[in-house]
Amino acid sequence: METYRLNSKLVENNKEYIIQTANDVSLGLVATEVYVDGVLTDTVQFPHPERIKPEEIMSLVQNTHGDKKQEIETMLCTIKSTLDSAKPDTICHLALAFYYKHFYGEAKNLLSQVLVLDEESHEAYNYLGLTELALGNVDEALYACQKAIELKPEYADYRNNLGEVFLASGKYNNATKEFSRAIEINLYYGDAYFNFGLTLLMNAIAKQDTKLFPDFMSKAYDYFSKSAIINTDYQSSDFEKGLAVLKDQKINESFQMMKRVRENLKEKNRNKSAAYYMKYVIHPNWITEEAVLERITFLEHEIEKNPTYVDLYAELGRCYLSHARMSWQKGIEQYQKTISINASLTHVKEHIKEAEHVYDAIDHVMKKITD
Repeated sequence: METYRLNSKLVENNKEYIIQTANDVSLGLVATEVYVDGVLTDTVQFPHPERIKPEEIMSLVQNTHGDKKQEIETMLCTIKSTLDSAKPDTICHLALAFYYKHFYGEAKNLLSQVLVLDEESHEAYNYLGLTELALGNVDEALYACQKAIELKPEYADYRNNLGEVFLASGKYNNATKEFSRAIEINLYYGDAYFNFGLTLLMNAIAKQDTKLFPDFMSKAYDYFSKSAIINTDYQSSDFEKGLAVLKDQKINESFQMMKRVRENLKEKNRNKSAAYYMKYVIHPNWITEEAVLERITFLEHEIEKNPTYVDLYAELGRCYLSHARMSWQKGIEQYQKTISINASLTHVKEHIKEAEHVYDAIDHVMKKITD
């Protein structure tokens, strides 16, 4: 089967965005890669049936490429209008859309602007820290994460994130303190347990802090096991192998496998969040019921980890209202179909307008409450 390739180039704010899409005959998929100033930033793959016509493959490549190009164009065009709004929350949401799509430079600029408008935005500091860490700027990440904790010292997520920065900088004792604090705040914080286990292995390999040496293998095994009980997403073949080789005292091998487990789970969660923010923040009309329900589940889980994080409650409320609006609209559409099939149902016809007024009221409230 022939290989089809498409390339596009966008230039915005002195940055070059290259979009490349092609089908891979051997793997049976269509892949799109995005490069920002020559650096691979985002990859999307779509498997296709084994038996597929050449013209269908070509069409799939064209559509996939076109969708990705439109997505990036929309994101870049949204920056100016969002900054012009001067609304910290709106700018922060757009920044998260860029962050979860691996566009860290754009996310950093937007989050920095949020902090110009609202120097008390703990969420912006937290995500700026994660963004700087992704960019390899450990000192800047440390500063931002510490500022987030100064503003909200009892947020378990912020403690865990600061721990990850300490972990990346090789300050293993400091990292364990932050993971311990996150667990104290929330006993059922699977990520903190997993990171604690990873830190013990890294410290042993680096032979750095002797205070962490006693029984580190059994402790790490225990922390990893607890993390998987709390969060079953950790359970995978690599996870099981990692535990097995740790039991055999193969520390380096166990560390590599567990690190891969963590990165795979991070990427899985990042992709879920990216889909949500792309649909909901950048182009509200793209939102689907499935995306909202996934976001509701995610937020409920986040609230379990951070029960005092008021922004999570506010977003969860917005998602519930959004889901209610969708359901109400579907109800109206079904009654409209009912009337089209049987126009004699006058009592339905009489009240459909009333239902539409309620929908308009829900829509109005949502716009006001999220403004």
